Amino acid sequence: MKLLIKNGIVVEPSKKLQQQLDVLIDNGKIVKIAKKIDLKEKIEIINAKNCIVCPGLIDIH
Repeated sequence: MKLLIKNGIVVEPSKKLQQQLDVLIDNGKIVKIAKKIDLKEKIEIINAKNCIVCPGLIDIH
């Protein structure tokens, strides 16, 4: 199953990254992080505008 998280503020401290990006997940693994990911296939999309996305972190609280 593929999932696309769009427009989230991606935070990656080790790379000093904090910007609005899309994150593509395939079968539970992050496969792509980019400014804009457009797919022709129909997949689940989450609009994370104004939300922080921390790829690779589990249960951040």
